[in-house]
Amino acid sequence: MNFSNLVSSEGLTSRFSDTVLPAQTNATPLVARGVGPVIHDVATENITVGRILTGVTLFCIILLTIAGNVLVLVAVSSNKKLRTVSNFFIVSLSFADILVATMVMVPATMNEIFQKWILGNGFCSIWASFDVMLCSASILNVCLISLDRYLAIMTPLRYNALMTHSRAFLLLSSAWTIAICTSFVPIQNGWHNPDLPSLENLTIFSAEPQCIFIVSLPYALTASTVTILLPIIIAFVLYYRVSKEAKRQAFFVGTLIAPSHVLLGKDVSNKSLREPFTRKATVTLGVIVGAYVVTWAPFLVCNITDAFCRCIPPKVFTGFVWLGYCNSLINPIIYPLFMRDFRKVYIKLLQGCCPRLSFLKKASKATMRH
Repeated sequence: MNFSNLVSSEGLTSRFSDTVLPAQTNATPLVARGVGPVIHDVATENITVGRILTGVTLFCIILLTIAGNVLVLVAVSSNKKLRTVSNFFIVSLSFADILVATMVMVPATMNEIFQKWILGNGFCSIWASFDVMLCSASILNVCLISLDRYLAIMTPLRYNALMTHSRAFLLLSSAWTIAICTSFVPIQNGWHNPDLPSLENLTIFSAEPQCIFIVSLPYALTASTVTILLPIIIAFVLYYRVSKEAKRQAFFVGTLIAPSHVLLGKDVSNKSLREPFTRKATVTLGVIVGAYVVTWAPFLVCNITDAFCRCIPPKVFTGFVWLGYCNSLINPIIYPLFMRDFRKVYIKLLQGCCPRLSFLKKASKATMRH
C-alpha cells in the first residue's frame, strides 16, 4: 500500500530525474507496480543474478502466504467447532491476505525483477486500487478482531447478544466499504492526484514504462490516517483494556481458589486449568496486534515523512512496503501457535495430506503439557 506524495511538478521532475531512468528504474518512494496481460518484450531485459534471487525470495513469501491463509479457510470450513462468529473475522482477514498475495505482491515482485512496468497499461490504475484496498482491508480486519476479543472478554455474558451474525456481517461490510472508498473510488476517478496522470501515462518520467502511484498530500494523510493510524490506535486501546480486564479476572479467580485450590467443587491447582483466566485471554490478541504494529508502523512513519520531505530512499521505502505485506504471511502462523482449536485442525489436515507428519500430534501434546 502506498500513499506517497510529491507536491509540485518541478520537485517531481527533479526527483524522478535521479530515480526513474531508462532500464534502471528502481521502486521509488511511490513504489511502481501493476497488473495485467504482458504486452512488452522482456526477453531482452538484462536481469541480474541479484534480481533473480530477490524474485525467488519474494515468490517464496507469496506462496507461503497463500498456503497459510488457504489452510485457515479450509480449517474453518471443515470443522464445525471453528465456524463461530469470532472466526468470521479471521476468515475475512485470511481472504484479504490471499488477495494481497495474488493481486498485490505478485505484480510488485515482477517490478522488483524487471525494474520496469511489463504489464498492460490499462491495468496500472486497477492494480494501484487493489493495492490500497486490500492492504487497508487486511488492516481493518485486524482491528475488528481486536474489537471482537474486547467484547468477548469485557462482556462475556452479553457477548452472544452483542456480536450476532448480522452485526458481524455489518462490521465486515463496513470495513470492506471503507477500504473501497479509500482506494477504487478516488484512484479510478483521479482524485488521488488530479494534476498528474502517472497511472495513465506510463512514460511520463522515462522512456521505459513505469506504473508510478503519485498522490497528493491531502490524500496521503487522509488515507494513511484512516486505514493505518486510527486502526493502530484503536487496536492498542482495546488491547490495553483487555489486558487490564484479564488481570482483574485472574486476581478475582485467584482469591476464590486460594488457599484451597478448589473452585465450584473442582480442583484447579493445575495452572493450565486457571490459564484461560490469565495468559490465554490476552496472548493471542497481543501477538496479532503486535505483529500488525511491527509490520505496518514503519511504513506509516516512512510514508507520512516522505509526504512532507520526499527524502526517503527508494529501497528503504520499498523494504517497508514489503514488511507490511509480510503481515499477511504472519497472520496464519499465529493461529496454530496460540489457538488450540486451530492447532488441532491444522494437525489433522496435515496428517490427512501426509501421514508421515504424525510427529506433529506428539509435538502439539508436548506443547500443551508444557
